[in-house]
Amino acid sequence: MKWNGPFVGSILGSIGEDGLFKLWSEDVSQPRNSGRRFKQIMGPLATKSHLPWASIDFKNINTETYLALITRDGELSIMEPKDHDMLSSEWTEWTRFSVCREPPSRMNEASFKVAFHREKLPCWEAVAQGLDYKALSLAVAAMETVKIYRTDSDRKLYLAAELTGARDLVRDVAWANGSMRGYDVLATASKDGLVRIYELRTPPGTDDRPASQRLKSAMQDSSRPSTNSTTRESGISAGFASAARMQIVQEEDEEAPGRVRQVAKLVSVLDGHQGKGGVWRVVFSHAGTTTVDVVGEIANTPSGDLLVTTGDDGAVRSYKKAVSGKWLEYAQIDADDLADAES
Repeated sequence: MKWNGPFVGSILGSIGEDGLFKLWSEDVSQPRNSGRRFKQIMGPLATKSHLPWASIDFKNINTETYLALITRDGELSIMEPKDHDMLSSEWTEWTRFSVCREPPSRMNEASFKVAFHREKLPCWEAVAQGLDYKALSLAVAAMETVKIYRTDSDRKLYLAAELTGARDLVRDVAWANGSMRGYDVLATASKDGLVRIYELRTPPGTDDRPASQRLKSAMQDSSRPSTNSTTRESGISAGFASAARMQIVQEEDEEAPGRVRQVAKLVSVLDGHQGKGGVWRVVFSHAGTTTVDVVGEIANTPSGDLLVTTGDDGAVRSYKKAVSGKWLEYAQIDADDLADAES
């Protein structure tokens, strides 16, 4: 289950072993536990490969909603409704492609997960270097690696970076909020028992102007209408109208406007779960700090310096980023402690 909130109503997405995706809307006028509280408004949507969906996630940009789905053999789909004000309307698939060179064997365990960057804007340094400030950012855990996809100024999807280093399947990936730090922070949970934290940075370009000037210029360029067509569809899907379906942007388009390549650096490896099974989930805190974003709005932005993990050892572990920059474990809740609390 995945909640599409909090700004577009009470909408839930679900996937199941039946291989179907369904979209549900809550009717608060119905009694709780009545069986009528949630109504299916979209779907069921089956996979093209006849394998079940493995993961889903939503992205909201103001009132617009976007959906990412991935199957158990690594086929990624990105969709949006034709009417963003009515999610029960028909949905359009922008693109569908395999994130693996070869699909994993059906005889072996596979792991795929999708996670959109949650914040309204990408990290400011990437925008200052030319990334479209309305770009979608999607992390895709694909077996032992994580691929970071973004959209350029023409809303075409491209591979911006990869997170490597896991010795076994990556089961989960999470973005930390805090775009105003200038770089992205991501965490992964792996079957090898380790949690890895990465910093995703944007190499400096040839423009030596102050960052504030580069940022202002990049946002002005991003807001200009495209010169590729005299008319342009509304919404982010417009750029996909001219792109071939089932594939991402080709390598010859590397210099397309709004496309920024990034460098991922492994900054910390947390071994609290090691020796006691794999790690299943990672999530960053939502505790906020007041910042001013690049369009001058004051916002309560989560700082992303608190990480919570769970694994096969039955423990919930909390990690905090110290002043020194190191990530340190500072709290642990075992399954026995939870049982004692319930009793």
